[in-house]
This record gives sequence, C-alpha cells and structure tokens, in this order.
Amino acid sequence: MTLKEAHKLQPGAIVRESWGHAWNQGLVLAKTYVKETHRAKMLCQMKEERYDVVVHWLKGPRTGARETNPNTYQNWELMLLSHYVP
Repeated sequence: MTLKEAHKLQPGAIVRESWGHAWNQGLVLAKTYVKETHRAKMLCQMKEERYDVVVHWLKGPRTGARETNPNTYQNWELMLLSHYVP
C-alpha cells in the first residue's frame, strides 16, 4: 500500500499481506504516521515516512511465524481490499 492509500485508510478496513496469498484477511484497528529515516521492510529502500498499521487477522496470525494477534505492520507490507464504510 502506498503512502497515499495509507493516508486514506480508516480503522475497520479489510487488508491482506501484499506479498502473500489472499487466504488470510485482517481488520485494521489503528494506524500511526511515523516520520523518520528508516529501511522499509519488503522494499529494501531507505524511506523518510511511513504508516504503522495495527491489524487483527481474522483467521489468526501466520502459522509458524510466532506472531501475536493483533500485530503492527508497515504500510508497504499490506494491500487494501475494502475501505470501511460507516
């Protein structure tokens, strides 16, 4: 997900991992804007800003990954499936 898409993202949206299969979908709980120089996960590039997105996976976290549910991801690691519509 790009910064422009992540800026529009609202809690309640449905996302999936951008690099994986669509078998597991997650619910966005919160997002945080971070402005710092960092190495972007999945892109292997230096970036100046990002959004950290807290996601609750509907079928649980990935198996064998020792992840908790919910978990925090950078916006580059997620793909938007559906916006939240109140």
